Amino acid sequence: MAVIIGFFVLLVIGVPIYAVVMMCAAGGVLMYTPTSLLVISQQLFTGLDSTTLLAVPFFIVAGTIASRGKTSESLVKCMNVIFGRLPGGPVIATIATCAFFAAISGSSMATVVAVGSLMIPALKEQGYPEDMSVGAVCSGGSLGILIPPSAPMVMFCVAMGTSVGKQFMAGFVPGILLALAWCVYVFVRCSTKKLGSRVKYSAREAVKIFMQGIPALMFPLIVLGSIYTGWATPTEAAAISTVYVLLIEKFVYHTLKLKDMVGYFYRGIVQSASLLLIIGTATALSYLITVKQIPALVVEVISGMVSSQFMLVLVVMIILFIAGCFMDTIALIVILAPILVPLLNMYNVDLIHFGIMAILASQIGYISPPFGTNLFVTMQVSGKSFGFVAKSIVPYIIILIAMTLFICFVPQISLFLPGLMK
Repeated sequence: MAVIIGFFVLLVIGVPIYAVVMMCAAGGVLMYTPTSLLVISQQLFTGLDSTTLLAVPFFIVAGTIASRGKTSESLVKCMNVIFGRLPGGPVIATIATCAFFAAISGSSMATVVAVGSLMIPALKEQGYPEDMSVGAVCSGGSLGILIPPSAPMVMFCVAMGTSVGKQFMAGFVPGILLALAWCVYVFVRCSTKKLGSRVKYSAREAVKIFMQGIPALMFPLIVLGSIYTGWATPTEAAAISTVYVLLIEKFVYHTLKLKDMVGYFYRGIVQSASLLLIIGTATALSYLITVKQIPALVVEVISGMVSSQFMLVLVVMIILFIAGCFMDTIALIVILAPILVPLLNMYNVDLIHFGIMAILASQIGYISPPFGTNLFVTMQVSGKSFGFVAKSIVPYIIILIAMTLFICFVPQISLFLPGLMK
């Protein structure tokens, strides 16, 4: 209890999450075990000693380059050709572009910046309500962690000891269903209220756009195809994604300058370091949790309170929903992994399915006040106030929560494709 209270006090006063975890781990080891504090540095090294984690910086760098080049612009044009003629077509194309760009960047914030900077001004010119376009970009950007490849998914798999390939595969159907649900909402609202204008291209223009967009459209096929065919590991595929986007931005779209590469890689390294520090410090805290046999105690307590798998899933998701509004859910999962794994195994909850549930809960946190990161990024991109963005996202959050509960209690939605893998 002392460690838990210390954790939340430090979190509330604004101490960075990695420092909170490290201080709690060190304090717990110092006060409640006879072990030397040297074990903290050993556990920190152990937590980071994984080749799988190398995928994180590669995916972040690839997403940064794609968002600042013409990859995102090409995707927007291709999606407009497909969906632009429908009622609300340009907004639907925005959500579809977010879904597709998610399979390139693996990052929510990169998706918001790449798609939002292009589409929010364009949608305003086409007569669509600003709340609809801002909400579509903010929510659509959250698909960056659900549709593979996804850096948070890699972190989750390392913490929970699951297959990255299967976890990636599990994200496809939920991601497509969620994007489709948001598109249906936009279609119905625009149809009934006659909102905005549509985008139409001639056959010649459409062919030209798709020809120019082939390199961008091939991006996720090359990266994910290399994983699922067994040709590359997730880490190698992440490296391939970085090389591929460098090549197409430099030699196809001619937007990449060598002097810019230093900045891209620097930003990727900084973002990756902050994520990997959480992994390392969480491993140190996990050592304390394991030594004090807390997982066995928690299983004993919760098994006395929860009588079924349904109740366990409901309780865990409520906790993740609430926690996700105040801190990164994936960071929370990484910290709680040693407690959750035995509990989930006891009630036969598939860890791959739980990974999707955790990602969906994290999505809600990304777009929910008061600390949703996508809200702040959308504010910068759109130039709108926090209150306006938060109000714009309400219908999209309601749909996201409904879809999350549906996917939670119908496991085959996320487990069907991983079940086809050997």
